[in-house]
Amino acid sequence: MPPDYHRLSIQQKQRSALDQARERPMHCPTCETAVMPSELLQHIAERCPGPRDPHPAAKWVTWAQALETGVPRRTLLFWIKRGYVRHRGARGDRRYLLRDLVRRTAVNRRR
Repeated sequence: MPPDYHRLSIQQKQRSALDQARERPMHCPTCETAVMPSELLQHIAERCPGPRDPHPAAKWVTWAQALETGVPRRTLLFWIKRGYVRHRGARGDRRYLLRDLVRRTAVNRRR
């Protein structure tokens, strides 16, 4: 328990109690649904609906902006071909989903 436990709100106390009672859930790498670690493989095999549709306020970037994130050109092309980074628009005016791009970059940098 934190030293200032008595100053926490009821909601914060409930969260603290839950954190101590069980392991935190993890997020499915595909659909980002929070599931317990013991259920993740079953979720992926049976219940995972696949990637969620982008939020209406999702940020889409140009090719130049995508390259500014530090991803090599060939790597970006590979990710797009594999479907790791979603895109929309005609070939000359294509936009790339920043969320997919950043997630993929973060996964590669962790390795």
